[in-house]
Formats: sequence, structure tokens, C-alpha cells
Amino acid sequence: MKFLKRLEAAHLNGLSVALGVAATHVVVGALFGETAGLAAVGGAVCASLTDVPNPPQRVLPRVLPAAAAAAVVTLLVGLTDHSLALTVLLIAVVTFLSLMALAWGLRAGPLSFAPVLAMVFAMAWDRTAGATSPLEHALWVGLGGCVYAGWARTSAVVLRHRLRELALATALRATEKRLRSRAERIAGAVGGAEARIRASIADDVVLADALQAARDQVFAARRSPRSRRQTDLVLGLIELRDLLLASRLDTELLGQDFPGRQWRAALADALRHLADVLAALANSVAYGAPLPEVSAEAWAQQLATRLADVSAPAGDSRGHLVSALQSRLRHMLDDVSAMVARQAAADDPESPWTPERLAPFVSPEGWPLAALKPHLSLQSGVMRHALRSALALSFAYWLGAMLPWAAHPFWLMLSVAVVLRGNLEQTLSRRNERIIGTVQGCLLVLLLAHVHWTPLLSLCFIAAVGTAHAYVNRRYRVAATAATLMALLQPLMLAPGSQPFIGERLADTFIGAGLAWLFSFVLPSWERAVVPRLGAQLRGALARHAGNMLQWRPSADAQLAQRLSRQQAYTALAALAAAAQRTRVEPESVRLPEAEIESALSHGYRLMALLGAVQHQVQRRTERLDAAKAETALPLARKACVDILKGEPATGTDPAEIPDGDAGAWPEHLGQQDLTPWLLRRLRLCRHESRELVAALNQLGEAS
Repeated sequence: MKFLKRLEAAHLNGLSVALGVAATHVVVGALFGETAGLAAVGGAVCASLTDVPNPPQRVLPRVLPAAAAAAVVTLLVGLTDHSLALTVLLIAVVTFLSLMALAWGLRAGPLSFAPVLAMVFAMAWDRTAGATSPLEHALWVGLGGCVYAGWARTSAVVLRHRLRELALATALRATEKRLRSRAERIAGAVGGAEARIRASIADDVVLADALQAARDQVFAARRSPRSRRQTDLVLGLIELRDLLLASRLDTELLGQDFPGRQWRAALADALRHLADVLAALANSVAYGAPLPEVSAEAWAQQLATRLADVSAPAGDSRGHLVSALQSRLRHMLDDVSAMVARQAAADDPESPWTPERLAPFVSPEGWPLAALKPHLSLQSGVMRHALRSALALSFAYWLGAMLPWAAHPFWLMLSVAVVLRGNLEQTLSRRNERIIGTVQGCLLVLLLAHVHWTPLLSLCFIAAVGTAHAYVNRRYRVAATAATLMALLQPLMLAPGSQPFIGERLADTFIGAGLAWLFSFVLPSWERAVVPRLGAQLRGALARHAGNMLQWRPSADAQLAQRLSRQQAYTALAALAAAAQRTRVEPESVRLPEAEIESALSHGYRLMALLGAVQHQVQRRTERLDAAKAETALPLARKACVDILKGEPATGTDPAEIPDGDAGAWPEHLGQQDLTPWLLRRLRLCRHESRELVAALNQLGEAS
């Protein structure tokens, strides 16, 4: 039991997949014979590709389409098996149609690969299980997929509570890591490439993925005291992320002299302390460890004492800035303390967050045909990747059939399929990992070739299935090693003591990896082609977010709109950051320019931080703001920011408007009851960053 407690969600999922495939083999084999059982295993493996950690209600709509596609493809492969030309044509058509499924986004990735894997299994069938009619073979594959779908649904129900806990723990640890990363940046301990805004956003992308996985698991749960506490924890982490983003504002103004470094060190240590608490809270959620002891008052007092002990020159105006930064950090201290207290509370207060209000924050589901329409053009990266892959896989199979070791042309095709990705960066990474993993797998098979006991070989095969599934999106080298075991163990299971096809496997892998790399330059999808679309998406998302955030005392519906637009803006920023990451391995002639993309990301990131800071001040410091001035300034700033981001002439001026060059000056904070000058300063900076972002995106578009 302790061993199971230590497994992550991917490991539990891989273990469930391995057991499900084994159960499918046993059940179908016992009822209909060993040939049917082996065919059913192929259907189960194809269906299992789409069986990832999900709430129970999402399992069948994902697994059953993969099972159906595997059965249809198996039938078509059997019908065209007599003709190389028809087989090559079928590979091209199936590959193209399968990869067009990527129009539904990353969640369709496993589904898009299921028909390709089904082709490989069907082509290998006569070499592993003896001949059956194409229709009979397809029926066994379909039955295996359906049996596995039942297993996957049952497994999701059994594991739902544990998967929720693990998703929460992962989100907590991702937030903890982000806090430590921010602490290092505030302390000035990060330099070189790691100090760039892209590296910072890359950290945020990891956190955003973890938070979305937690939303998908927790928000879809049936309402109960436990699920309501978990929901509050996820919502608290989302707010903490916003506060953390705002914490980067103005810290550079502390300077690099001795007092500035002392202030920075104190703020960084406070963030590290918060990270320690979140780590303890993650252990409590995941393993039942005791909740950490927290006291926001004690934390705040310790921070205030340390900041006050800094030996700054008399009358140093940075004291007002330090007071403001201390106030922001106090909000984070209060929120983390409240999160711990909520988990320890015995009562269960009514929550306004009903399933209906939470539904928009959950990842989309279903396969609407309307999603295909924007990609029915050669300008679409999805269309280009589908065509490129169709050409590559069909050519790989034809070449494999022509080679002297033509016994396994589908191995060459499979190597191309798993290496060739939608962009050059991922293709190069997969190419290297595939080769290393295959070599490792072949070495393991050489050891297993001396094992003549079929049950042990079968156990190794099932373990390889689960391992490949668990690590395919985490450490592809491990998944490639397991996939090699799967491919080479099948003949050994049927004929223990026979010689495994090590040489052919290595040759096919090396040639396939090389072909995938070469075909990545056919109909290439360079990142510069998507910059105009990503820039327009970012401007639109930030315009909506500014329109939602720059409001005085927003209603409940307006606050819901704020959360939605914030999620969309983070997604748009992450998409541009991902393009910046991928372009680094592209040919220099088509590479995105470093300076321009760093500038665009920096201004977009700062604008997000400012919008969050404004709304937190409006929500948490209402009593310390001049309502009349705030109600006048907010609509003017909202209209100006939205107009700028949409490319329309900005109209209307704030009576408190000052030139952008003075927007960095900070008002007094120490001993000040009225914080309206700070609000007005942030509104000026919002307009300034909006203009700078639009200019940076325009320069990036011209340069690319």
C-alpha cells in the first residue's frame, strides 16, 4: 500500500493500462481462444493510448473512438495486404486523416496516433499469430478495444479520488517550484539565459498545465465536503499565481546597492518560506502527512522586522516602495495561511462555486466537426503536418519493403511516425531519444533472449506496455526503450530461444529517424508563419482581460469573466513563448529574432502583472481608495487599453495622466491611508505597457 501511495498519476495510469491489456488478453483468450486473445491485445493497446488520467465521465468518449478506429484500420490493412501499391496508398490516407485530428488540440494527440499504431499491429499480424480473415481479425481487435474501454472506465472510477489528490499535490508542487524560482530572481541569483523572460514564462507554463490538470480533476467531481475543500484549494492556488506574477513589479527599482540587496534577500526568503509551506501542504494532500503550522501574523512580523533592520540612508525614498512590496507579500502570506486553515477546518460552508460556474474552466471535450474547418488550408500547421506525415510514412514503408531485410517494413514506418512531429524542435528531440531508447531496449532484449519461460516474457511485455504509456509524454527515452521491448518480445513469446531481430530493429530505427528529420523540411511549419496569428490572439486576449479587470467593484458575473479572460490571456502568452522556444533550432534564415520576441513577451507579461495588481488593489484595498477618483479613472484606463490593444485610436484622458517617462516614479506608501496614487500609477503603467506591447508585436511581425 505504501508503494502505491508513492506512485504519481502517470505511474498509476501506466499500471492500470498494463493490467487492463493483460486482463483483455486473459478474458478474450479464455472465451474465444489464444488467437482471438492476441488480436484483442492489439485493440486494447491502441485504445489505451487515449486512456490518460481523467474524470470517469471523460473516459469512454476518448477510448471508444480509438477502439473503433483501430478495428476499421485493421480491416483495411487486411484487405490491401496482397498489394504493395494499395498498402502504401492506404498508409498515406490513414495517416493524413488521423493527423488531421490534431485540429482538436493536444488532447487529440493520442487519438491521432491510434490508427497508425493499429496499422503497425495489423501488418505484423501474420508474423505473430497466424492467419485469420481480415474481418475476423478486425472484430477481435474491436472487441479488445471495447473490453479495454470497460476496464478504463472502471479503473477511472476506482482511482478518481486518488487522481484528484495527486493532481492537487502536483499543482501545489508546481506553485512551490514557481515561488522558489521567483525568489531566486528577486534575490538576483539567476543570470544568463535563465534570466530571460522566456525562461520565466516557461516556468509559468508548467504551473499553468498543473493547475489545468487539477481543474479538470477537481471541478468535475461530484459535490461533497472533500471536493469543496479541494475546489477552494485550486482556486486559492490560481489567485496565488496572480499575486506571484504581480510580485515581480517594481522589484528592479530597489537597485543593486547594499540596502537594495538586503531588501531583496528578505523578500526572497519570505517567498522561500511560503514555498516550504506549500511543499508540506502537498505532502499532506498526497500522503496524509500532518498539515504545516502557519501564522500569517508571525510571518508578517518577521518580514517587517527584517526589512526594518536594513541600514538604508535616512530619507531614502525606496522605503515607500519597500512598504508597498511588503504589503503585496502580506496578501500572499494571508492567502497561503487561509488555504492551510481551509484544509484543517471541520465545517463545510456553502460555496458559490457550483458545477455550472466551474464548467467553463474545465478543458473542452468532444470532437466537433467545426474544429476542422480552419485547418482545411495549406496555411494550417495541422494540414501541413498531416500531408508531410502521409508522404513520410508511405515512403518509409515502401523503402522498408525494398530493403534486404524487408521482413519488418512497418518498423521503419513506425520509427518515422513516432519521431516526426509538427515542428523541428520536437522532431530533433524525438530523433535522439528514439535512437538511444532503441539501443537500450535491444540490450535488454539480448538478456531476455536467454529466458525460455513464456510466462516471464509475457510479464515483461505487459510491464513494457505500462511503462511506455506512463513515460511517453514525460521521458520519451524510457518509452522508446519499452516500445523496443514490446516489438522484440512478441516473436520470443511465440518461439522462446529464437534469435531476436536486433540488427533489423537498429537499422530501421536509425533509417526511420533520419527519414523523419529529412521530411521535417517538407512543407515545413516555421514559427515565423504563426507569429501574426499568435500576436493577434495575444492582443485580443489581453484586450478582453483589460476590459474585464479594470472595473470598480465588479459583480459576481464580472468576476467570473475576469477568471476566464485571465486563463485565456495566460494561454496566449504561453503560445507565443512556446513559439520562441521552438524557433531556436530552426535554420537561422527563418528563425524568429531574439530581441523582438523577448520584448513582446516582456511587455505582455508586465501588462498581465499590472492588471492583476490593479484588481487586487480594488478588491483588497477598497476602503483605502478614493472611490470618486477610482470610478473616474478606471473606465478611462479600460477604454484606452482596449483601444490600444485593438489597434484603434485611443480616446479620452485621465485627469491624473502624466507622461509615460514619469510612470515609473512611486508615490508615498509609508503611513499613507489613501492609496489612490498607487492605483493611478498602475493605470498609467497599464496604458504604457499596452502601447509598448503593440509596438513590440508590430516589430516582431515586420522582422519575421
